[in-house]
Amino acid sequence: MSTESPIARHRIDALIDGVYAIAITLLVLELKLPPMAHGATDADLQHALVELLPKVLAWLLSFWVMALFWLGQQRVNHFAGAIDRLGVAIELAQLALIGLLPFSTALMGEHGDRVSAAAVYSANLLGLALLALVRAAHLAARPGLQSNTFTVAAKKNMLFRTAAMVVLCGTAFGLAFVAPGWNMLALLPMALVRSVARRFAGE
Repeated sequence: MSTESPIARHRIDALIDGVYAIAITLLVLELKLPPMAHGATDADLQHALVELLPKVLAWLLSFWVMALFWLGQQRVNHFAGAIDRLGVAIELAQLALIGLLPFSTALMGEHGDRVSAAAVYSANLLGLALLALVRAAHLAARPGLQSNTFTVAAKKNMLFRTAAMVVLCGTAFGLAFVAPGWNMLALLPMALVRSVARRFAGE
């Protein structure tokens, strides 16, 4: 029985780009000032802007993380010559979690100091990271899906990156129950993953 997907690769790519574009747009829609009374002073506006800061930080973090996952998806596209049914299922599952990210970001921005909000947001990111690792492992295990550019070094690089994302997101999820809000600091090493992965892969 053939496992080849009946859906063309370019159709999947178009769907992925569309979902990411919509999700990124929805993120910024949460950045709204509360209604201000008539005759509000500049000091009132400044206070409202300060009150908005947690939502701005949540937006910045989510935009950055979403960009990292989109770049990872583009990297997979570069190394994949074809996609099978399981690959399509993985992509759709990841898009479902990308679509959920504006909600979990809004929750984090509004109630970031609560365990439930921090846990939901971290779980959203952990789910994305796990699916990215499954996608990378799936491609690495099936030579028939790989392009000629998928070298041994590229395989090591991709697997290291995705595994590191799982570790960092998993750490953030665990810390959500101990230090909600501050647990997001566990994601900062993501900025170093690219350079460390290149060294690991010998590139």
